[in-house]
Amino acid sequence: MQSNFKFNKTLKGLPLLFQIFGLACSLMFVIAAYSLFANLFREARIFFYIGLTGILVLSLIILGTSNRDLKETGVSQLFSLILCFLFLPIFLAFPTWVIFPSINWVDAYLDMVGAFTTTGFPVFEKEVLSKPIHLWRALVAWFGGGLIWIAAFVILLPVNLGGLEIFSNKKNSPNSNRKLTLNERSTTFVKVSQKLIPIYFALTVILWGCLTSFGTDSYTSFIRALSIVSTSGISGPEKFELDGAGFLGELVILLFLFVALSNNIVKFFHNQLSLRRILSDTETRLGLSITIGATIIFTLKQVSLGDVYTGLSGAFESILELIWGNFFTVFSFITTNGYVSAFWDVSISSADLSYAAIILMALCLFGGGVATTAGGIKLLRISMLFTAFSNETGKLLHPSSVKVKSNRMKNMKISVFMAWIFFMLFMVSLATLTIFLAVFELRFEEALLLAVACLTTTGPIIEIVELENFLISDLSIFSKMALIIGMVLGRLEILVVLSLMTFGLNRA
Repeated sequence: MQSNFKFNKTLKGLPLLFQIFGLACSLMFVIAAYSLFANLFREARIFFYIGLTGILVLSLIILGTSNRDLKETGVSQLFSLILCFLFLPIFLAFPTWVIFPSINWVDAYLDMVGAFTTTGFPVFEKEVLSKPIHLWRALVAWFGGGLIWIAAFVILLPVNLGGLEIFSNKKNSPNSNRKLTLNERSTTFVKVSQKLIPIYFALTVILWGCLTSFGTDSYTSFIRALSIVSTSGISGPEKFELDGAGFLGELVILLFLFVALSNNIVKFFHNQLSLRRILSDTETRLGLSITIGATIIFTLKQVSLGDVYTGLSGAFESILELIWGNFFTVFSFITTNGYVSAFWDVSISSADLSYAAIILMALCLFGGGVATTAGGIKLLRISMLFTAFSNETGKLLHPSSVKVKSNRMKNMKISVFMAWIFFMLFMVSLATLTIFLAVFELRFEEALLLAVACLTTTGPIIEIVELENFLISDLSIFSKMALIIGMVLGRLEILVVLSLMTFGLNRA
């Protein structure tokens, strides 16, 4: 009993990279069990052997560091997180590469980076991969989404920065700016995980059950649940609009996507916020406003074309289907999930693909909420920049007005400064990646689309703009490496920039 306790204590004391590696190894046994149940014995053996090899390697690491007290600082945890998204997909790509020897190793690595960063990049055609591999991609994306969700709460919330200091309950606390000690830093990740993992797991199971009850088969609905909670947009072997859930399934999915719109939804599960407070949240109101505005634009555009009633049962029903298809698709893209409604094909024709692509790319750039699994610039930062713009406009109109000084205004200035820095870094990264991809055999439109898909972690946008014929595997090795770096930056840029700036400000 004492040896087991010592082993558990040693496992928790390992650096974050090795803890995540151990959890990733255990996920392979889940796919091995499914493959065994589906009578796919070759896939089951491969996943089992690779997972077992990873566990043995981790055991040797634990044995080699058993007499050392390893404690990570905040910068060390951040460095471990970066290494996870860069090097862990190398190990996660082994099953795909072994099962399909014809697949290039770089393509398998690119596919796993896309899954682990919740981008859902369509590297391979759906018919090429088997069911265990489709489930493995969705499970890796679910694991990566949960990891980035927990890491956001660990890094951003303790220091009350990145926009969260305005709404933090600790902003008036004397210990709000106190730096964590090494012991607190090493245990914070575990404590936060114990609170968030049950919510993350429960949302997945509930959504799985709801979609299954609405007519989707259990395998497809499980992939849907994993992808929606992690906002990866991975659809599996079957397209989303053909899964059989219909309107009720899309309605339930839309409700679950609200978790990616604001991090305050988590407080509702802990009874810290009421439903009225959540609906009045800045991110929620801004996200719904943008969604309604884009839905109106799509609807008016389709009405002006005069083909709204084509192929539909009736006038009133056609309008409702048109509005719902637009609303669901827009909301899915603003949360960087990328699912397309079953009614979207009716409401958008190929002739309007250009304007639709521009709007959807803009929605991806807006992104979801801070400290969620969604990517993009994030709605809270856009709200801060708009507030700063309004304040500056007010100063121009009323230069003699006197503003009341308060701690809230001081925090607002810091938040606006950090939001502007993040916005500029995001735009610079987008321009740099676009130019680099355009240098290597890509047209500007294709390079811009791929750059937006990577940095906003919205890979399914490539399929909706009919670039599925443009295979990612045909790109050069330099373009693939650029896409990998872009996806990692898009997933980690918020955490990296804000944490390093916080570290610098605290030292100053």
